[in-house]
Amino acid sequence: MNTFGHVIKFERIRQNIKQVKLADGICTPSYLSKIESNSIVPSEEILGLLFERLSIKLSSSKKDDNEFLDYVRSIYLEAIKTKDKMLVSKQLEEILNTHYLFKNQSCFYTYILMVIRLKIMVQKVNSDTLSYLSSISNFSSKFDSHQLLLFHSFNGYMHYYNNDRDNALQSLEKAKTFHGLSNLEDCESADFHFLYGLFNLHNNKIIVSLDFLSRAQSYFNKELLLLRSVESYITTAVAYQVASSLDKHFEYLMLAEHLALEGDMKENLALIYFNMATYYNLNKNIIKAIDYYHKCLHLTHNSFVYMKTVYCIILQNSMINNIDEVLKWSKKGIELFTLDPDELAKGLDYHFKIHLSLHSNFDKFEDIVTEAIQYFDKTKDYRHANKYAMLIAKYFYAAGKYKKATNYYQLATVYLAKKENRRFTEEI
Repeated sequence: MNTFGHVIKFERIRQNIKQVKLADGICTPSYLSKIESNSIVPSEEILGLLFERLSIKLSSSKKDDNEFLDYVRSIYLEAIKTKDKMLVSKQLEEILNTHYLFKNQSCFYTYILMVIRLKIMVQKVNSDTLSYLSSISNFSSKFDSHQLLLFHSFNGYMHYYNNDRDNALQSLEKAKTFHGLSNLEDCESADFHFLYGLFNLHNNKIIVSLDFLSRAQSYFNKELLLLRSVESYITTAVAYQVASSLDKHFEYLMLAEHLALEGDMKENLALIYFNMATYYNLNKNIIKAIDYYHKCLHLTHNSFVYMKTVYCIILQNSMINNIDEVLKWSKKGIELFTLDPDELAKGLDYHFKIHLSLHSNFDKFEDIVTEAIQYFDKTKDYRHANKYAMLIAKYFYAAGKYKKATNYYQLATVYLAKKENRRFTEEI
């Protein structure tokens, strides 16, 4: 007989059910609490009733805990190596449909954490993934070093997809403290190095980013993991672009393109052409930049990448004063966001609306820009908060509303200080 208290507690929390409600008509809440802590062994009848209420199905698998965990781990490790989303999606469904119940608590924790990584790979960080991560966090005090590394890494993913780059990196820093204490496979270590390099890049810590991306790249190249190599080359190229090393930026994009063409990786080619467009933009070749942004559009099926590319096309056409194209693509961007209102793309929707309003007799311009400033302030995107505070300050100044203009010029100064991490605005 087994209690499976950890499984019951996990599912109860994941389904947002209070102990009182789950226990109602089955046992007392205090008795349920003891079951969930594995302090007592309940009768088969009580266990069955709790399973039924939580819709926990019994597995027909003949494997024991270690055998089933090894099976899941083999899928998990292969997924890290290849990032084959279609295969991972199919295998994840098979794993979950097995309804395996772990008697061993530690095996259960590792299993759930690996499932979370597979879910992130297939569906990013949606409400389902978050329910798993939030529920397993209630057991974190019992995690070993490997489990803690996974847990903090996945918290980093959660913050990253919420545009909270500071907390994303802080979570990775916590995970890094367990890196040397965990008995990691080489592919797990490389996967972590890539993630750590990526998050440092997004926090403008370029030297650290390039160091860890190089470590990941070395493993991916050695093991001929083409998709992971391309992914790492692209990220390294972006790091060099941020560092204003444009020759290196282009060099790594060419390395990525060679492998992506060899492997017919359309989505990665889309990202490569997006970054090549950035390269030509930085070299003042606007026409060629627009051409490469259009190449990206023709290849990508990722709605966020598509909308981001549309925004860049708007910016390029704005630079050459092609207002018809600015209006056309601004309307297209708004339409795309309306069809797929991804939280990650909300900032892009504000860009689209501002450009449309700016070139359409300032329709609702003041309301749109002030709302955008509040959004970019909230998401700590001080670059765009500063940009739009300056924009509306100039708008008010031109309209003779000098007090409002002064207020927004001052606000723009505050955002510039935050953007540049200045301690005092007086330093500007």
